[in-house]
Amino acid sequence: MAVLCSLASFAGWVLDIPALRGFGIDKSPIWPLTAIGYAFLSLGYLASIRDKDAIASLLWLVPVALAVASLSQNLLSIDLGIDLLFFGKLVSGYEASFPGRTSFSSSTIFLLLAMAGYGARVRKWLSGEASSLFAAASLALVAVAVVLTIFSLPGRIGTRLFSVSLPAAIAASSVALAYLVMHSRLEWVRSLTMRSGDWRTIRILLPAAVILPIIPAVLERMAAEHATLPPMTIQALVTLANILIAVLIAAWAVIRVARGQATMVELSEALDQTTVVLTNPEGEITHWSCGCEQLYGWSAQEALGQNKYMLLRSQCQLAQGARGVRSENGLELIELTRDGRELSVLEQIEQVRSPGRRPVQVLKVTDITQRVAAIEALKVSEERLALATSAHELGVFEWDVRTGKLEWSPGTEQRLGLTSGTITDFEAWRAQVEPEDVQHILDTIARTVRDRADKFSFRYRFLQPQGGVRAVEGSSRAFYDADGNLMRTVGVILDVTEREEREAALRRREAQLRSVLETVPDAMVVIDQNSVILQFSAAAEALWGYRAADVLGRSATMLVPAERRAAHLSTMNHFLKTGTGIIGEVLTSTAEAADGRKFPIEIRTGVARSDGQILLTIFVRNLSEKLATEERLSELSAEIAHVSRQSAMSELAADLAHELNQPLSATSNFLAAARMLIERGEGTDRILDLLRMGSEQTQRAGEIIRRMRAFMARGEVEMRTESVDRTVRDAVDLVLVGTGQFHIRVSYDLDPEAPFIFADRIQVQQVLVNLLRNSMEALRTSGTQDRHITISSHPLNDQMIEMAVSDSGPGIPVHVLDQLFTRFTSTKGNGGGMGIGLSISKRIIEAHGGTLSAVNRPEGGASFRFTLPAVEEGVE
Repeated sequence: MAVLCSLASFAGWVLDIPALRGFGIDKSPIWPLTAIGYAFLSLGYLASIRDKDAIASLLWLVPVALAVASLSQNLLSIDLGIDLLFFGKLVSGYEASFPGRTSFSSSTIFLLLAMAGYGARVRKWLSGEASSLFAAASLALVAVAVVLTIFSLPGRIGTRLFSVSLPAAIAASSVALAYLVMHSRLEWVRSLTMRSGDWRTIRILLPAAVILPIIPAVLERMAAEHATLPPMTIQALVTLANILIAVLIAAWAVIRVARGQATMVELSEALDQTTVVLTNPEGEITHWSCGCEQLYGWSAQEALGQNKYMLLRSQCQLAQGARGVRSENGLELIELTRDGRELSVLEQIEQVRSPGRRPVQVLKVTDITQRVAAIEALKVSEERLALATSAHELGVFEWDVRTGKLEWSPGTEQRLGLTSGTITDFEAWRAQVEPEDVQHILDTIARTVRDRADKFSFRYRFLQPQGGVRAVEGSSRAFYDADGNLMRTVGVILDVTEREEREAALRRREAQLRSVLETVPDAMVVIDQNSVILQFSAAAEALWGYRAADVLGRSATMLVPAERRAAHLSTMNHFLKTGTGIIGEVLTSTAEAADGRKFPIEIRTGVARSDGQILLTIFVRNLSEKLATEERLSELSAEIAHVSRQSAMSELAADLAHELNQPLSATSNFLAAARMLIERGEGTDRILDLLRMGSEQTQRAGEIIRRMRAFMARGEVEMRTESVDRTVRDAVDLVLVGTGQFHIRVSYDLDPEAPFIFADRIQVQQVLVNLLRNSMEALRTSGTQDRHITISSHPLNDQMIEMAVSDSGPGIPVHVLDQLFTRFTSTKGNGGGMGIGLSISKRIIEAHGGTLSAVNRPEGGASFRFTLPAVEEGVE
């Protein structure tokens, strides 16, 4: 606009059009040299805008030269002869002090605007504020010159020196305004369009500040034309009016500046509490806010002038050791405070550029330590969740209901026998699931949506491409939109194929066990540690006469007689405390049926521990029939033993008869001799001796008969304390009757430390008689001269005594030794016996709680050993 204005006014001189020279004001044209100066000044700014600094400098030399020449002529009162250089005749025709000479106002404007452009845009030694001040001064000078031109009094040459033509005012204003706009980023334009009260006041007062100074000049002109007041009075009034206007504008400006300054102070203090750092392009800190002092611990005095990244030893979150990597939200850095603590911060950088000033970097720092810690904790939690789901083989999925898209956690599809990415949507999943299960799941989802439930569970059979079937179960969380429509679900699945197979196998085993238990004749009762009945089998129902429903949940003591219940509870408590007492043992007791009938039982108990509870499984067998059978067998065994003793006595009959004949013959002889002495009348002493000896022989025969009758007697088993010595010697005396001619020697080795046994004397003697007779039979047929039988005893422990019958005979044949104690096996050879003696002897010893065995002695002969319960003297 300035270029066009200058060229248009210059064209008025070239074309001799007076209206163009002053834009309608013929008496105040723009001089040719002034028009040329504004044209070159404007073209210089155009070249500077296009970064043609050299051309701009050359163009600005023209208005500077004109300004210097004009000012020199005015100040030094010289005439360089250049005023009428162009269009001299036309210029000299105007009424002016110095026609053609550039006015003082235009010369000053040339110097100010040329200096502003050259110093700020070309050499850059002038700051933006200073150059803007030059442009603003030029604009103010234009305004003053316009006012003086319009309202100056005629004939006042001094005033005309500061006047300016309209084309010059337009050109100068255009260049100055263009410079201010270019260096203020149009902030004034935005400010003037704001709707705040302050800027409404500014929009009112700014025109007033321009118009008010005109009013005194108008009043001065009117007073001069009408000559109503003296000139001195008019000048005084104008001066007072101007002073008043200046005071009002200055007061308003001071108030506005004070308010703005207070607002800026408050804003500065508020901003200073934030963590903001200002640095120059080299990274040196130029401003360190109070927020930074509180965050990092470094004071502003310590931080100013230092490199921020070096001071805080900044490291990038993403690349350890790097100073920062710019991301979408800024830089995530790890920085150290003064006391060595690590901080995670987000740094946002904004570079501020102002014309004529060095760029400034504004670093907005946000402490994100807690956020980073939370993110790290979340990451750790996600990793832990991934490890947990992987360890438990859980699959996590998300289903977008609207799009049908399915997403799976890593490894889920592989665990189902698929490759990753096989099931990407609902239809792909549906194709791999049993149709019946798909419909069931859809029904479950429909019920969930209808009830607005938060979650639902499901179970389905997954069909593998290879033909296998996997059982899957899981649960899912449902999410709805504002209208209650299902949007998506997030859930977990678990392959339970192996578990279902184990459960099916367990059900089969349970069914098999149940069928076994139902067919086992023994009753089964399951109780807990409180003796509460948990299971009651069908055999138990038959045994006790109770129905299972009547006893479940009740105490097991109801199954035993009242007098046995305390003992049952004591045994149970002992087991719970020590863990011993009933497990693995076969116990006998007495039970009580529903009808009050008591019966003997045999008990076997097993234990199981589950979830901190103890379960006892008790198998019960009714011993009534067994005891009856054993009683019958016992009676039969006693009968057989009696028969065996009778057989043994029948075999000893001849020897017994010979043994009895001796004392009886002696008795007869003693009595005959005594009668003869009595008939002769001899002394009584001799007769008494004969009678005594006859009586002794009679008693001897009676003792033999008594022993035989006791041995042959059939009576009840009587367990009592018996002397080992007496029991053994009576048996030996009974066997050795009438065997003196065989020269068999019997010796005793009875340990005095074990003098008594707890046994039935007759049965033990029967065992000894059988063993002694076998040894004597073996010795009679042997060709050895030393026929010797040894009977010994010694204690095994505090409870048992071992007795042995050993001989010096030929021993027992090996083929007989293996089956020696079976019935109908005899040691006497062909026709030597019935073969039941040793079998009966073994049963007798075992009935006493002992054992009977036979071995061949290394030195020759056989040895039979048996054990019996030991007892202390005086114990019955």
